[in-house]
Amino acid sequence: MAARFLFAVAVFAGLCAVALSFQGKATFYLPAMGACGKVNHEDEMVMAVSKHQYGEHKNPNKAPVCGKCALVKDVESGKQVKVKVVDRCEGCASGAIDLSPAAFESLAPKDLGVTQVTWNYVKC
Repeated sequence: MAARFLFAVAVFAGLCAVALSFQGKATFYLPAMGACGKVNHEDEMVMAVSKHQYGEHKNPNKAPVCGKCALVKDVESGKQVKVKVVDRCEGCASGAIDLSPAAFESLAPKDLGVTQVTWNYVKC
């Protein structure tokens, strides 16, 4: 009985870890006043997450995702960049993100416009 419980806990822990890793398209945008209530600029390493990752909140400035850091990795090049969540991307599919121009250029040339990424939350 104890072995089954430990296996169930291990499987559940593995599923939780998978849920914190995302994949999708990355595009770039010009940050301004974001949904998290702060003004950001194009030279900062910031991102907007989809409404699916952002969630619904009475006061979006206090969303739990605001201020979290993420490590974004370009699937093709393998390049990585650490960014901070500062905004919500209404048009993004689940797992897709909008990056500041500086963050996007750390992964791929801006003239590409879009690239495939994986990302997960990390300690800031």
